[in-house]
Parts: sequence; C-alpha cells; structure tokens
Amino acid sequence: MKILAVDYDGVISDSALKSLFTSHNAYCKYFGSEAKRNFGGELFTFDNWEEIQKQYKKEMDDYRRLRSYIELSGDFFAIIKIMEEQVQVKDQQEFVAYRNQLQFDYPFFRELFFKEKEKWQEKSFRKWFFLSPVFKEVIKGIQRFTKESQKIVIATSNLGEAIHRAFQPEYLGFEMDIEDIFDKNFGKHKAEHMQAIAKKYDAKLNEIYFIDDQLSYLKGTDVLGVNVFLAGWGYCTESQKEEAKKEKITVIEEEKDFYPVLKQALS
Repeated sequence: MKILAVDYDGVISDSALKSLFTSHNAYCKYFGSEAKRNFGGELFTFDNWEEIQKQYKKEMDDYRRLRSYIELSGDFFAIIKIMEEQVQVKDQQEFVAYRNQLQFDYPFFRELFFKEKEKWQEKSFRKWFFLSPVFKEVIKGIQRFTKESQKIVIATSNLGEAIHRAFQPEYLGFEMDIEDIFDKNFGKHKAEHMQAIAKKYDAKLNEIYFIDDQLSYLKGTDVLGVNVFLAGWGYCTESQKEEAKKEKITVIEEEKDFYPVLKQALS
C-alpha cells in the first residue's frame, strides 16, 4: 500500500502570513507594555491587515526570510524576538543557536499561539482562511490523486482541528477525514508522524512518500526508509535546496511539478 503524506503549511497552504498574524498578537499580549514590538505595536485585525502589510514592507520581508527556519510553532516567538532585537541570523544553524539560548516558556507561548488562532477562526473562518493564498497547482494535483484512489494523508506540525475545516469544497476544493490528519500531537518530528502513519494503515515505511518544505524534517525521516521530497515553492531557502540535493533528497522546484513528479514516484 503506497501512501502520499503531504505537509500542510508551506506545501498546500501559503500560511506564513497567518502565522505572523497569530504569533505577533500572541507576543504582544504576552509581554504587554514591556514589548518593544514590531509593526508599530499595533495588534493585527481583519480590518487593518492589508494596510499594515503595505506600511511595514521591510518587516514583512524580514519575517518571510526568517520563516524558512521554523520547525515548531514555538519558534515563531524566536522570529518575533529576532525582528524586535534586530539580530542578524543568516542560516538554520544560527537560528537554532539563538532560539536555544533564549530563556523562555515555549509551551506557554504555543498555547497562546493556538488560542489566538482559534479566536480569529471563530470570528470568521472564511476571513481567516483567505488571509493567505493556497498553492493551486498542489490542490489540483491532490484532486487528481484522489480521483485515482491514491491514499493521501496530511502530516503537519499544526493542530488537526485547526486546519480540518479548510478541507471542504468551498475552501481547499477537496475533503479530508480528520482521521487522516496526523498533527503535532503525534510528535515533535515528522519521523514520529511517519511511524504513526505506517502503523495505522499497516504499511511499510518505504511505502510512504512524504513531501515537506522543511528540510530538517526530511533529513530525519529518510533514514527510516521513507521516500522524501522537498517542496521548493514553500518556505525553504536556496541553500536548503542545495543541501537537500547533496543529501540525495529530491527537490520539486515548482508547484506545477507536484503531480507529475510524485505520480512517477508512486507508479
């Protein structure tokens, strides 16, 4: 039984901006008046979101660059802190080193992060969904695989309940059972997700084909025998792509190649 495991953030959904929306608000609420605060210290809302992006273009660009280094939801705290302190971080190793030296209650921030996300989803899930675009060619590819009866699951560091509502015709254009979403509760690393997927569907690890935009997750799962692919249209950097190629990890450069490359691999 061959299984296609697809990451959500950065492969299906360009949710980088939604994560900024949530993490910035959580950060400001956590630190209150002690925060130096990015974006003029203004909390994001559905009403001011578009204007703030235009007004603070440099901060938006800084955030997009740093987003490439995210592994866990708590890492968004490190990004906001780096931007606030104007720390120079040039690669994944420097990001991890900076994150690890911070004395901070990451579990508590993660809870704030998800509470803030839930709050805005409850206000208007439709507005929340459309804060960020989706990768349309990936959506088309998944729809084709579904029609071909290819087994597809989601392997995400997000909360399954937070993204499950998006898997509807009016949003992503296809449905996904929540039982097929392996979320952050299955482990910190995607290797744990792969093992859970293999166990649930009685499949071998080398029968799983996993695509993610975070190289560190792929490097931890390929050793299990899982077939791994790096999504070049996500948040990975050019240096991460080069490193992937050196590690013999297939890089799918453009989203239009999602279906043909994976179709050939699965055949």
